[in-house]
Amino acid sequence: MNNQLMLKRSVVAVAVALAATSAVHAQQGPASEPTAEGGVQKVYVTGSNIKRAVDTETSSPVQVINAAEIQAIGASTVKEVLDTLTANTGALSDLGGGNSFASGASGISLRNLGKGSTLTLLNGRRVSNYGLADGGQETFVNIDALPSEIIERVEILLDGASAVYGSDAVAGVVNIITKREWQGTTVRAGARQSLKNHNLDRDRTASITTGFGDLDKDGYNVFGHLEAYHRLPYTDRDIENTVGDWYREFVNPSFGVTSTYSYPGNFEIPYPRNYSDPALAGRTVTQARPGCETLVNGLCRYDQYGRLGIHAEAKRFNFYGGGRLKLSGERSLYSEVTLAQTKTTYYNPPPIMQYTGTPSTWYSSREGVLKSFTEPRLPVGHPDNPYPFPISIRYRYADDENMFKSTAKANQYRVLVGMEGTDYGWDWNTAVGAMGSKVDNDIRSAKHAANYTAAILSGEYRFGGQNSPELLNRMFPNILFGGESKQFFVDAKASRELMALPGGPLSLAIGADFRHDKFESFTSENVANAEIVGYGSIAVTGSRNVTAAFAELNAPITKQLELNGAVRVDKVGDVDASLVPKLSARYEVNKSFMLRGTVARGFRAPNVAETGRVALSAFNNGLIDPKRCATATAIYDILKNGNDLDKADSTRARDLGCSVSLASSVQGNPDLEPEKSKSINLGFVVEPFKNLSLTMDYYRIERRNEIGTRDVDEILASEDQTPGLVQRRAITEDDLRLAARANELSGGNIAWTAGAPAAVFQRYENLHKTKVEGIDLELNHRANLGSAGKLATNVKANYQLDYRGWDSITNSYTENLVGNYYNYRYNVRVASNWLKGDWNVGGAVTYVPETNLRDTKYTEIYTDEGCADQGIPADYCRLKKDVLVNLNLAYSGIRNTTISAYLDNVFDREERVDMRAGNPAPRGRTLRVQLEYNF
Repeated sequence: MNNQLMLKRSVVAVAVALAATSAVHAQQGPASEPTAEGGVQKVYVTGSNIKRAVDTETSSPVQVINAAEIQAIGASTVKEVLDTLTANTGALSDLGGGNSFASGASGISLRNLGKGSTLTLLNGRRVSNYGLADGGQETFVNIDALPSEIIERVEILLDGASAVYGSDAVAGVVNIITKREWQGTTVRAGARQSLKNHNLDRDRTASITTGFGDLDKDGYNVFGHLEAYHRLPYTDRDIENTVGDWYREFVNPSFGVTSTYSYPGNFEIPYPRNYSDPALAGRTVTQARPGCETLVNGLCRYDQYGRLGIHAEAKRFNFYGGGRLKLSGERSLYSEVTLAQTKTTYYNPPPIMQYTGTPSTWYSSREGVLKSFTEPRLPVGHPDNPYPFPISIRYRYADDENMFKSTAKANQYRVLVGMEGTDYGWDWNTAVGAMGSKVDNDIRSAKHAANYTAAILSGEYRFGGQNSPELLNRMFPNILFGGESKQFFVDAKASRELMALPGGPLSLAIGADFRHDKFESFTSENVANAEIVGYGSIAVTGSRNVTAAFAELNAPITKQLELNGAVRVDKVGDVDASLVPKLSARYEVNKSFMLRGTVARGFRAPNVAETGRVALSAFNNGLIDPKRCATATAIYDILKNGNDLDKADSTRARDLGCSVSLASSVQGNPDLEPEKSKSINLGFVVEPFKNLSLTMDYYRIERRNEIGTRDVDEILASEDQTPGLVQRRAITEDDLRLAARANELSGGNIAWTAGAPAAVFQRYENLHKTKVEGIDLELNHRANLGSAGKLATNVKANYQLDYRGWDSITNSYTENLVGNYYNYRYNVRVASNWLKGDWNVGGAVTYVPETNLRDTKYTEIYTDEGCADQGIPADYCRLKKDVLVNLNLAYSGIRNTTISAYLDNVFDREERVDMRAGNPAPRGRTLRVQLEYNF
């Protein structure tokens, strides 16, 4: 063992130095500790089914985040822990998911290959997928439903591992490993607060962990851990003074401006051309309705920004319980229980009455037709229409503001019972269990097309009057997007040493597992029947059996050379079986330098949301229409310099061509093939000095048969070359009115050349390919400063050499997308902690370079020329570099107590200028404090 490179000892030493201020209640899993017989205790390392000493570098790159490092980060959630990974890109956050199919959840994506290609494990076994699929297609693990304060360590395998774990382990594996046992009781409480604006970045945490029984002395241990998390919301009005001027000037000129769609509203009076008063004939006049309390420039206003806000409220409860019982011989019985309840609430301003003459369209999957709705005008004789011709009202349905919100509630569980032991030279482990996730996303803000129209035209709804809750519920009913994922599983694996080789024992692992998956996604009947304006529906039902067998052989050929091979066969549902191999090698040139490499195949089996009985109608937002964006921008440039009403209409005019919404219909495909991948990792490990180690690994992943639909941007860009995929409306009355107003102000002759897109038609197919190439680097250093204490430093970095998706129009790889919008060329994080006595002081610096604003070559609106055409300054036509500095401090000089403080964004750097930002996201210096007490 002494001949093997012990890089992981540096990692463990760093972790021990960081953890020294905390009381230790659980057996420490990361380090290989001596057994009673004087040997080295072996454990399963992520990426292998063979037990080995965890402090020995393997042929696959594995990064480790220890519990002490998590403590130094000051993370309140698992997502905040994983956000520190330089290889974590393209992740999903529950903050931005209020209108998505998977609201209320967060997921992780390694290598920017998607959440479905990153396998998330808890103690080496799968966790239930979230009950809703992102985009109606991508199933993933909701990391918000995992406990953060009972974690022993997180191991991140930055290598393909389908030969070990099966489907989904294409980009890598994140294995969250909890404490194995606990004695005593620990309570923690923490709070975070922005120091720039007291409404920003507020969250509260609390947890209790208690356990009893000494596994070595008593033969058993039982413990439980419960933690609570509350993120407080804020509105756009709360952050108004914190938002940068650039956002108001270029992204949303009407930000913070109270809306003329108000309560009791403003009359929009379209006087007929033959009206008796020539001064009014043919004109549209807007005037406040009687009873308005907030008048600005003679118009009634409503503060919609007092309700609107991107920062959703989140309440979470996570429980983890474990028990271990020693049996006869070297056998033991163990159990795990994971329970989670998450609730995320998105607050919305009340909906509006906005007559434009433009129909809203959406797709009915049940009927196979487009539905449409046009906002009605108040007819002659309506009790709220005092005029002898139809009129409209700029109106806000603010009868009961608090009824308009979206709440995603999810319950998740995993329960398992297992046994492990050693018999006849075999180390074996087996378990049986069940897991699941159920989600109900209740939304109230949309109009019921028929009920709403009837209530308006009949006069049952009184504008600005007292309307009953029953009527409001008919007009704006609750709608539901729900889903449930269930899985039953049983697995078994065993490993043993077969024979002695010159470098050590030849070891074999074998195993098998069986899973039964069931997934369904559904909507309330009013959505399924396409009764709700603008809402697509989803209906997915299906189940499948997954059976697998695997083997692994580890052969230390010499003291320097070790070879490893793994193979796995998976049969997933009706899809053909997938056979995936992996070969790896490590060669120790000397005690301070090691070479390593892997070659692997991988796969992702199509999930039930892609192959089952699928009827998905979605609504796409924020799209650029190549046939209309230039005209829309020209109108916007004129109207933004007009009167108050023109300014209010300017952003909407721009959005009619540069941020369009359209329906899409997507069907499942039972004939899909698995996504396939091949990956190569080559690297070295060097330890030039006892307390300094460096790893550098080159990776290349090529993925094919990717399941998806043609990109809507590409469909729009190639509409003339691929007819039949886009359905357009006629040019509307609203289009003509806005163009006419712009021509009136400018004296120009602006005209629309096409109507707005209404729908596109798609089907899941094996369409695409992706290849990614880059370098991972990690450096660890520790220094014993004698009486001055100890210093531990860690550097992680990722450098992307190449990232290419698939262009289905040219049927070839895209240009290199590295350096495009949020696709960073490199990403660096440096963390250091100094420990002396009862004090622990540390800091971290993260750095990302600038990117341009384009996604692909089709995003012409954000080229230099495109920015100039929109009036965006050249300096704003990119996302600038970002540097953040965080500090942490912990003191444990009070008996049984540790007090910690975390100062994030020390230099109070503002958010970066982002011309593509949909919502303002200001930031500033934040402070988090935490108190821990051990009984």
